Amino acid sequence: MAALTEDRHSGRVYDLTGPRAISFGVAAGLIARATDRTIRHVDVEPAAFIERQVAAGAAPDVARLLTELLVSIANGSGAALSDGVERALGRPPRAFEAFVTDAAPAGHWN
Repeated sequence: MAALTEDRHSGRVYDLTGPRAISFGVAAGLIARATDRTIRHVDVEPAAFIERQVAAGAAPDVARLLTELLVSIANGSGAALSDGVERALGRPPRAFEAFVTDAAPAGHWN
């Protein structure tokens, strides 16, 4: 992103969030509505998820790390909001609804 190549961003870390925390299920529902497709989030046991990733070619360590991250997010560790978008870009974050409304016509979920 060109805005983050400016010297004022050098060495800074921004926590980027939207204006509200949403679950995977809510995100899937919003994408479904925007794409006019049936999309739903289904919880999968972590061990089964790791097995599926490895079967699809992921390295076992990577599969475990991704699974731990997703479980942590699902358990609410990613629910804290931050002002990182506003500090980095000088504007408030967009709602996920706005993002999916713009992204769906571009075919990002095809």
